[in-house]
Amino acid sequence: MIDIRETLLSQYANSPAITTILKKSNEAIDPRHSADEFYNLAVNVLTAQGFGLDIWGRIVGIGRGISIPDPDADYFGFDGTEKYLPFNQAPFFGDINGQASYQMDDETYREVIMMKAYANILCATAPNINSFLKASFTRGRAYYLITGHMTARYVFEYRLSELEKNLIYNHNILPRPSGVEISINELPVNEYFGFYKTGFQPFSQAPFMK
Repeated sequence: MIDIRETLLSQYANSPAITTILKKSNEAIDPRHSADEFYNLAVNVLTAQGFGLDIWGRIVGIGRGISIPDPDADYFGFDGTEKYLPFNQAPFFGDINGQASYQMDDETYREVIMMKAYANILCATAPNINSFLKASFTRGRAYYLITGHMTARYVFEYRLSELEKNLIYNHNILPRPSGVEISINELPVNEYFGFYKTGFQPFSQAPFMK
């Protein structure tokens, strides 16, 4: 309240006890002193912390918790984990039993919220999706290709992290045009055999690209 005298009955206006009580109460409950703090803590997604980011996560539709394969465990196989071994050295990756749950810290969660919000409001055309990829996946080249009638492909020219895989496959973070069949390829160009000026590796140093 800006001025308590506007609501004070005239017969109490000269009572020191009553006016002191009202003045102190007004100072204690006046929200103006904490409005900026609340705005920065909860309303502004760029500065929000803790519960403020949890609120934004509910708004855009993504939680703070994620489940990813245990990075210290060994598995046989090709997909699902980057730490895999051949036959007789490690078990198959079991999808669920070998996963661990984690809570994203505020900075990581903020980036994920911004990414999810971007994807939610995006008009899913190829130019817009490529702009989304350029802004959201900054560790290397990532792009969206139209490969045929109602088919398209996301290409990442680097190995996706476990967090990125979780967001893509479990939380559908990538925009998906209605009715379009989507495929996702990881293409770390420095890990495959290739040709002149491709950035790929020579004979005896890397396999052919699939």
